[in-house]
Amino acid sequence: MALQHDLRDEGTELSRLRSLSDGVFAIVLTFLIFRLDIAKFINADSDAALWFNLKSQSQALLGYTLSFFIIASFWMLHQRVFRHVGKFNGTLLWQNITFLFFVSILPLTTSIHSGNPTLPSAWLLYATNNAVAGLSMLSIWLKCCRADLMTEQTSRVVQSFFVWRIGTIPIVFLASIPLAYKSMHYAMYSPIAIPILLMVIHSAFSSKMKNLVLVNLGRPEKEKKAA
Repeated sequence: MALQHDLRDEGTELSRLRSLSDGVFAIVLTFLIFRLDIAKFINADSDAALWFNLKSQSQALLGYTLSFFIIASFWMLHQRVFRHVGKFNGTLLWQNITFLFFVSILPLTTSIHSGNPTLPSAWLLYATNNAVAGLSMLSIWLKCCRADLMTEQTSRVVQSFFVWRIGTIPIVFLASIPLAYKSMHYAMYSPIAIPILLMVIHSAFSSKMKNLVLVNLGRPEKEKKAA
């Protein structure tokens, strides 16, 4: 029985999974900066040269900034999702590894887009990478909800809130792909819609969350878990 237990890809010890995920995010965020030609900023011999070099790196800086905050958003979502996770199985492990893979290639697609800012195909690769990473994160949440991997029973309101919150990033990037073939300018700035949509989602769910808390405060412990 002990051998069978050791061979199963399941358990409640999530520290290694979280540590691996945090390590991948840290490395990916570090790799992003390598796209910038830092030597140009260090070796400028005049103010005019410095500003010229900054201007020449503007597209790379824009790509770095956008990807940094997108990856940071993925990390925050990952942290919040796994606060609700109390155990894992083999499927969840592979879903998490798949998610980390798509996050890990974001520096590559960021470089492709930053180096070819006028090409719709470059944006196609970058936007698809972000969208698939977001959908991978969404699949993790849905798996946890359906496979009884939570620390406690989560309400449908909370489940729906996370579905919309996680789904915002892939929705925006998928919508930006056809836009890129009409106007690269609008496609590149379409991620600005992400924080706006997140604020709308928070506003839409805030009253439901408050009502859920008030209802649970008035229930016995057994009823709270069943809610």
